Amino acid sequence: MIGRLGIHTDFQEQHLGSDVLSFIKAWFVDPLNKTGCRFLLVDSYNKERNLKFYENNGFSYLFSSEEQEREFRAIKSGSPLNTRLMYFDLIELVRQP
Repeated sequence: MIGRLGIHTDFQEQHLGSDVLSFIKAWFVDPLNKTGCRFLLVDSYNKERNLKFYENNGFSYLFSSEEQEREFRAIKSGSPLNTRLMYFDLIELVRQP
């Protein structure tokens, strides 16, 4: 699980967040890293900019709809969903030539 990942506003739009995610991904697929991790998980703020950032970095939604996620989290239907669970499957990096 990746905790709150944020870049100070003075340094945004410089791809630092993407660089951090790339480092984390590379670290977990390195043969010397023996943690046994396959998935990276993030609980992103449910805001278009945040979600797009993770999508652009290869993350997918854990649930196909917000309603499914509300049900899983036992949040009343129609109530705001403040965050969305997203994941990255590290096996995708291992499969790349």
